[in-house]
Amino acid sequence: MSNAIQLIKYAQQLATASGYPHIVAQVSGGQIIVMRDGKLRGAILLERCRP
Repeated sequence: MSNAIQLIKYAQQLATASGYPHIVAQVSGGQIIVMRDGKLRGAILLERCRP
């Protein structure tokens, strides 16, 4: 789970630097990704980071 925490911190840095919200989501294969806020298309939202 520490990997998810590191990704949440990274998403917070991206949101602050870019001015756009970013999310941390878990996709169907179990992989955890960071992306700009948008449609999840079946992924599970873990954290939403706003600027």
